Amino acid sequence: MINKIIVIVGPTAVGKTHVSVELAKKLNTEVISADSMQIYKGMDVGTAKITEEEKCGIIHHMIDIVNPDEDYSVSEFKNDAENIIDNLLIKNKIPVITGGSGLYVNSLIYDLDFSNAKSNEKLREYYTYYYKEHGEDALYDKLMKIDPASAEKIHKNNVKRVIRALEVYDITGKKFSDINTDIRKESNKYDCILIGLSMERKVLYERINQRVDEMLSNGLAEEVKTLIENGYDKNLVSMRGIGYKEIIDYIEGNTDLEETTYILKRNTRRFAKRQYTWFLKDKKVKWFSMDNLDGIDNTIKNILKYISTQI
Repeated sequence: MINKIIVIVGPTAVGKTHVSVELAKKLNTEVISADSMQIYKGMDVGTAKITEEEKCGIIHHMIDIVNPDEDYSVSEFKNDAENIIDNLLIKNKIPVITGGSGLYVNSLIYDLDFSNAKSNEKLREYYTYYYKEHGEDALYDKLMKIDPASAEKIHKNNVKRVIRALEVYDITGKKFSDINTDIRKESNKYDCILIGLSMERKVLYERINQRVDEMLSNGLAEEVKTLIENGYDKNLVSMRGIGYKEIIDYIEGNTDLEETTYILKRNTRRFAKRQYTWFLKDKKVKWFSMDNLDGIDNTIKNILKYISTQI
């Protein structure tokens, strides 16, 4: 059991939360969230954040740790999560890590070198000034010209990330997308049991559509209005997340409720597809079908049986 960790991955709405809680109960351990949106306080409905009732008494970490206007990097997540993991391992508990944020997950199971491209304050100041003078489109065009692969992955509203990609290129002469490919190496720190949850696409998309309807009926628009009233700018990285940017457009009168609902469902489905693509690349993932939700207990038994063969 030395340095064993269990990581549950899969697309949004596939059932990771429920499975991770059930595994934690059976294994007498705790859950660490690897979700880049659930770190934010006050953003509950739109992130499908686990409720106290859903936790079933299981301790959950890395949820509600920063305010929506605070910066929080992948390297910070890695450091904070590893401290929690190491403390659990000392207690002879196997941590259960769950989430759909691929880079968060990979930061724990691979050696991601976040320091291989040093920062340059003068460059950051220049690009920040350029952004303020010319706008996000002009800044984004710069990235498109030198590194279209990164531009495809980074939303133009994520100005901080766009600036970082430009900064890395100017410092190293390498594209940010190439460096991200180069930094992934096998890690020897943890022995990872990597479990993927899959679902037939039609069923998953139905669940996503249902979840969006529930979010709207549970007060997603009110949550976003409250965040705006509390002074959180719509261009913050947190506020550009799926579920928030669509509602902001609705609040500003750019879309009506019907169109907003359609766009939100479509964007969430597309996000789920990207998550699948990300995790399918990792051949170490052992996949379990979640198609039969009525037989979820049997699925969990099969997962536990598999885990027992890896310990």
